[in-house]
Amino acid sequence: MTQSRFSALGLFLAVFLCFQTTHAQQTNPPDNAKKAAEAAVREKAFKLLDSLADQLGSLQSAENRARIGSNIAESIWSHDEERARNLFRLAAEDIKLGLQQSKDDRNSEQTFALFQKLREDNVERIAKHDPELALTVLKETFPAVVEATQEPGGEVPDQIRHREHTLELRLAQKIGPRNADVAVQLARQSLEKGFSDDLVLLLIRLNSKNREQAQSLYRSIVRKLREADFRDSRQKNQYDYPELSLATRLVEHFTPPAADEAIYRELVNVLLTKAIAEGCDRGRSENDMYQSRVNLCGYFGRFVPLMEKFYPAQARQLRHWAPEGDEFRPDTLTQSYEELNYLSVNGTIDEILALSSKYPALSDEILMRAISRAENDGDLERAQKIASTYRGENPDFQRRLNERAEFYNLSEARLEQEWARAEKGYARLAPSERAESLLSAANFIALINKKFALKLLDQASGLADAFVPGEKQIKFEMGLALTYCLAKDDRGFAMMESLLPKLNELVGAAAKLDGFDTRYLRDGEWNMSAAGSTGNLLTLLAKNAGAFAWCDFDRAVSLAAQFDRSEIRMMAQLKLAQGILAGPPRPFANEPMSYR
Repeated sequence: MTQSRFSALGLFLAVFLCFQTTHAQQTNPPDNAKKAAEAAVREKAFKLLDSLADQLGSLQSAENRARIGSNIAESIWSHDEERARNLFRLAAEDIKLGLQQSKDDRNSEQTFALFQKLREDNVERIAKHDPELALTVLKETFPAVVEATQEPGGEVPDQIRHREHTLELRLAQKIGPRNADVAVQLARQSLEKGFSDDLVLLLIRLNSKNREQAQSLYRSIVRKLREADFRDSRQKNQYDYPELSLATRLVEHFTPPAADEAIYRELVNVLLTKAIAEGCDRGRSENDMYQSRVNLCGYFGRFVPLMEKFYPAQARQLRHWAPEGDEFRPDTLTQSYEELNYLSVNGTIDEILALSSKYPALSDEILMRAISRAENDGDLERAQKIASTYRGENPDFQRRLNERAEFYNLSEARLEQEWARAEKGYARLAPSERAESLLSAANFIALINKKFALKLLDQASGLADAFVPGEKQIKFEMGLALTYCLAKDDRGFAMMESLLPKLNELVGAAAKLDGFDTRYLRDGEWNMSAAGSTGNLLTLLAKNAGAFAWCDFDRAVSLAAQFDRSEIRMMAQLKLAQGILAGPPRPFANEPMSYR
């Protein structure tokens, strides 16, 4: 969060923003005319996407075909599922082509990384709609990854296997209970490549609604742990902790009755067996400080009281490694926060709220996470309803909830009052800093109070000359343009119409300088992931396309058509259509519309 934003909005807004609100929307339902207008512009967006899909064949770059095609497919799935499926598969073929050709590229590592990222993005987009298809595409494209990275001896580098393992588990987490069979299949694939603590959280989530699949995965993990050598074979006498870490977390976090008692007993036996196999049944000696086994045996020691509950005779052999006291105490605080953090990202609002009964000590934090998630989903009504359920005795927390509700309904008089207080500090700022503060505040307030935002924008625009001509000035002018559009003011398009020829000139110059500071072109076309100042400017426009699209879609599409390079024009129009399908910009965003 930038300092300029605090100074621009004052202490009252700062108090509100400490809640990390992400999204909200006005609670008044749109009238019929507004609904009809939004439906009409959505149809225009779909027609534009259909037109762009027809043009994919004209692109020479496999990267651009895959990137644009995959984005179109995700956007039109609900509109034309059959075509979306075809586009996803075509994108996968282009990605395989790019991976296969990356070995011969002058920047082979960079090119491989780019197409590997495209592959991951494509699979994750597919998974939102059809997890089975995502799994199929993941499998079908992995041989191209292997071919591109295989070492002379035929081995696949460990980092590639680890990345694939991470991708599979990430997909499993996102799919979760929505398709438990596919989530478990992905988790098993991930398990074959290595161990991850995240498997425990996936188990916990699956178990709430898909107990049979969760227990099946649990059994697979335990048996895989039994087969594992807890020592890293590449470093003799050194211990590799991922296996033990996963076993530890399972023992602590996935316990009966949630876990099947027989499998849990087997897991405890795995720890006991591994400990004895490593010589932990032998007594301590003076030489232990020089032996690596002390690391592992010391780690096993904390589980001795638990082992004794199930296997008392064998566990007594490890008594000398046990901690003081006879009780096994799981790290419940770490467990509760890890589960809350996990569900805040991967779970639903109901799943987050359900943690309150499991971890009552975290009830305030759980409530706030659920509110933030509702705002992130654009459901302010749900957020307010959740806030109203608070029956705790924490006056500070209640005050924070009240201030949050007050800000949602901030009166113009109160807004003027807070702004007047903040404005006093502006005299101490340099002109460029003052300009950025004004723009930041206007951007934040544009969807709440158009009149007030325009007042700030007019002041900010008068300070544009405070910036040295160049990238920073253009970014500031683009920020002004998009914020005027948020406030539904035509000056936003007028400013962009004057900026577009400059952008075309910059793109042309960058193409001529391709390779000097960064790689702008691939296969003769603009590289959409290009770094450098010109690439950053185009990325900035892409990120904020929704502001222009919802101001005047037709005018925005016509403006994007003025890009000289067809691939940039296609990407610009794609982002405009996606901006429409994502819904109107919402007020109270956590960060102001990015212009930096």
